[in-house]
Amino acid sequence: MDGGTTSNAARVRAAYEQWHISRGRDPVPFFALADDGIEMGSVLDPPELNNLARCHRGIQRMRDYFTALAAEWEMIEFPTEQVVEQGDTVVWIGRCVWRNRHTGVTVATPKVDIWTFREGKAVRFFEMFDTLGFARGMGIMLAAPPARG
Repeated sequence: MDGGTTSNAARVRAAYEQWHISRGRDPVPFFALADDGIEMGSVLDPPELNNLARCHRGIQRMRDYFTALAAEWEMIEFPTEQVVEQGDTVVWIGRCVWRNRHTGVTVATPKVDIWTFREGKAVRFFEMFDTLGFARGMGIMLAAPPARG
């Protein structure tokens, strides 16, 4: 932790707060959490689906991830609902709304991010969100037809 005074959960909460306020334009607080060898993964699979689905290892790949995210998506909102810490694990729970810059499709989804810390630095990050919504937003899948009734 930073000087032993701030919990990992408080640092994660503050990073997401800045992320939300900046509308996804300032990922620097996330870089401050990360170990140089951080491993980033996603429930989004397979990696061929989109560059964001690839496993990202190292701080430069983390930077590349956020650059690609900003190029493809515009954040509408990203509020925190809860941050839970147990041992070296911090779980961020919230939701997010993004608009795809190429298709114009807006996607709203619950989101859960799991951070693993060692000696005050994040060594692993894994994100979970609505992958079907992501695919529809990218134009990879068509939206479901309206229900008949």
